[in-house]
Amino acid sequence: MQTEDKAKRKRPKRKGNRFMRNAKGFAKQGIFGRGTHIDDEQFSYFINILDAMKAGFEEVEERGERNQQIHILKHLFSLSIFPTVNMANNVFEQTNDQEIHLSSNQIVSKALESLIGFVDDVQLERYFTKFGDNLRPLCSDRFASHVLQKMLEIAFLRGVGKKAVDQEQGDAAKRAKPDAAQVEEEYNLEADFSEDHREKCRQFVLRISKFMLNNLEDFVWDTCASHIMRTAILSLVGMHVPKIAFEKGGAEMAKHRKLYEVPDDWHEVMKEFPQRLEMWPQFTDFPYQEHSSALLGVICLALSVADKSMLKHFGKKILTISLLKPNDAGEEEKEGDKDAKIEIKDDDDVEEGSTQAKPEDGEDQKEKVDAPILPKVFHHQSSVILLETILSVAGAKLLTQLYAMLFCGRVAYLAQQHETNFSIQRLLQHIKETSDFEAVFTELQPQIEGLLKMGYSGVVSALSAACLRLGTKQAQMIAALQSALHVSGGDKDKSKLFFNCLVKLKPFEVVGSDESGFVHLHGSLIAQHILQFNKPIFLVNCILDLPATQLSQVFNTPNGSHIVDAFMQSKFIGEKSRERLIRQLEGFYVDLAITRHGSRVLEQCFKAAQEAQKLRIAKELFSKANMLKGSPYGRLIYTKYRMDTYKLSPSQWQESLSKHLDAEQPKEVKRKTAKTAAEAFKDILS
Repeated sequence: MQTEDKAKRKRPKRKGNRFMRNAKGFAKQGIFGRGTHIDDEQFSYFINILDAMKAGFEEVEERGERNQQIHILKHLFSLSIFPTVNMANNVFEQTNDQEIHLSSNQIVSKALESLIGFVDDVQLERYFTKFGDNLRPLCSDRFASHVLQKMLEIAFLRGVGKKAVDQEQGDAAKRAKPDAAQVEEEYNLEADFSEDHREKCRQFVLRISKFMLNNLEDFVWDTCASHIMRTAILSLVGMHVPKIAFEKGGAEMAKHRKLYEVPDDWHEVMKEFPQRLEMWPQFTDFPYQEHSSALLGVICLALSVADKSMLKHFGKKILTISLLKPNDAGEEEKEGDKDAKIEIKDDDDVEEGSTQAKPEDGEDQKEKVDAPILPKVFHHQSSVILLETILSVAGAKLLTQLYAMLFCGRVAYLAQQHETNFSIQRLLQHIKETSDFEAVFTELQPQIEGLLKMGYSGVVSALSAACLRLGTKQAQMIAALQSALHVSGGDKDKSKLFFNCLVKLKPFEVVGSDESGFVHLHGSLIAQHILQFNKPIFLVNCILDLPATQLSQVFNTPNGSHIVDAFMQSKFIGEKSRERLIRQLEGFYVDLAITRHGSRVLEQCFKAAQEAQKLRIAKELFSKANMLKGSPYGRLIYTKYRMDTYKLSPSQWQESLSKHLDAEQPKEVKRKTAKTAAEAFKDILS
């Protein structure tokens, strides 16, 4: 059974090295970057700046990996921020009286965009003035527009300041961003800029936003200006999105957003964008064009913060007049041919060694879903991405309408298509009504085996996550997985291998000859979901019946280690089952402790263990102390659990360890309950 989709979305390759190599190669031919012309001396200066920045930011990322637990502000000096500030100011000083000309060159634009976040207030305000006098041509310039977009982002960050950050959202977004971008954001929020400069930054954000609003007709379809417009809309509602997520667009922006407080009048300006756009006669075609579709997605994301009722109205209008449009006959024929090619490819890509019959042999013919008549939204990538964004921000009523009008009766077919299976995943992640989910489950349940064969295991993982979140169809989900992995029926030997089949997402016939330690990402996630179901006893028994050798092999992998987290933290797994798993892993704790992911498993087991079990684990670790100290992860375990103290006195170690571990845990600050009036004046009244 195929477990990975060969046509899946691939990670974009890093283009920095190739860009620099090509730029230097073209310079030998006298071509100093695209856009406006610069001389040889200027090119050499800015290309050296790019080289220096690249070396500096790589150092930032390496140090960030070594200091993940240290707060970003604690090591600003070690990250070479202030040398970067000096370099940024020197570079921007060199552009004096040539700001527009130089910003329109490819090489200079890249350097300015990377450094503008570290310039002082004088330099940034000078660029505000120069760019403000030439906004219209700069918005459409393929290189200067990048500098303007970055200026808008930096002006927003400096304008809102650190005091306005929403800490709850901030922590999540901070982990999602690369270190260099994180440092830049923290610098602009924390640096001691004057209130006058921050006010000028706020005025610049408002000015650019109103300029975009007044020139909607010119910029909606403009490749360069549309990016600036989307940044302005997000800024008006106090939303900051990392560049990586911004480039991906869609639901990635909703996932990595970070919110700040902004003036109320900014929200009103933002609301004018959807109000004007929905009156245009071209509005019905917006989802089917790349830039206008991305703009609608950003507006929906912004409205989810600014005005939920307006989001409901705007989303419903997109649904009724755009997404429900029937597909053109000519396009439908082309899409039909494309779908047929994809289907043949999936059938041919069945994993080698699998004993499953191919569809042409007749066995899987009954699993095929006849292609329903699909609305136009599912035939264009831009509209599918917009639909995913709307699903991620919609309220309960709008979600029900989206499901009823677009997905009902088509879920099984859409889940098996490369372009639309992500929409099904997004629907499952956000569906709120139990009745709607049960209808979706009924459509998908017979197709689980087919989805796993085609490599669309993400849909199955999202389905199990929805069962957990909504607390329904959990027993049916386990039964469907057993059937799909061929371990159902009365054969106990087959049933015991359910966990093995699940973590590999391969059927019983294939797992029998597979001795590798591979653990599928979605297989691990599904196992974690099932362990948190209301009745996970079947999977728990399958895990506990496995030999300790196989368990340690599974738990010693990046994906498999998290299964132990779910096992130890589940509310529906009894204490005896946890003790049995901890006891079963005895003899393998040293092997776990010396690896990156296995050491996490050891920590989880030690945390859940009883005092007697902790002593046995410590004894095992101490018996191979030299092996433990030979690994960087083992040394951390040795230090954390105070094995030196154990060597002197196990009883003293047992007493000191609990105090030591309690001291490491962050203490929760309990709020004092407010006193009633009678309690406050008790002494006086008595």
